[in-house]
Amino acid sequence: METKNEQEWFHKFYEGTFLIQGWKSRMNEILKGVPPEERESVRGLLAVLGERIGREWARDNKVRRIDTLRLQKWGEELQRAKKRGPEELVHQIHKLNRDVDQLLA
Repeated sequence: METKNEQEWFHKFYEGTFLIQGWKSRMNEILKGVPPEERESVRGLLAVLGERIGREWARDNKVRRIDTLRLQKWGEELQRAKKRGPEELVHQIHKLNRDVDQLLA
């Protein structure tokens, strides 16, 4: 990250605030529905996805390509996929990674 401000925003994205749940908590919440034998694999996918999303979201509003509304939409998509089962969740994580690829290209 380029600036201290971006580092602070990334920290807020990952850890959350008093009012907003961060990626770390959301990731753990999503993983509760994943069978134990698949949990570490899915955790790795979510960790990479969160790092990519968070770094872009933390950038200055004038240049970032991932905004808060998109984060909320993606969070809802992950929650819906989780309810449909681990296979659907993994599929959704890969889809979101492709979406991030397109936005950052």
